Amino acid sequence: MTSPRLGVKALIVRDGRVLMNRYIDPDGSHVFALPGGGQEHGEDQVAAMIRECREEIGALVEVHQVACLFETMTENRMVDGAPIPPFHQVNVTYWCGLAEGEEPGEGTAPDPGQAGTAWLPLDRLGEHTVHPPELARWLESDPSSRPISLGVSRG
Repeated sequence: MTSPRLGVKALIVRDGRVLMNRYIDPDGSHVFALPGGGQEHGEDQVAAMIRECREEIGALVEVHQVACLFETMTENRMVDGAPIPPFHQVNVTYWCGLAEGEEPGEGTAPDPGQAGTAWLPLDRLGEHTVHPPELARWLESDPSSRPISLGVSRG
């Protein structure tokens, strides 16, 4: 990849819990990340978010406003740490909600290694492996002092 890819991520919070995609490491431990992925050429961000959530969580979402931004730069896969070609993605994270009557389930095209979804308690995110780690700290912080940018997460 010669230039950064643009991605969208869904931040869905309900009853003090955040919805995350769940992955299982080869050692059996769980890794969590927000639903979402790369924006395709000619696709606006809202359409990309709706498509990605349908693919990964099997639910229609309502996209609200930007919550935060973060970059991912890595040469290793998130789940097992295996080497990959250099990857650089700028993620725009949006506050989203599940559309009326929708619940997360099996998506139409889940990420490789994705093993479903999980609702993680906001006040216990530190007990889990969340990617990027800055996101967990951001969600646990005082909303009145949250920056818009979480910086760069280097894998």
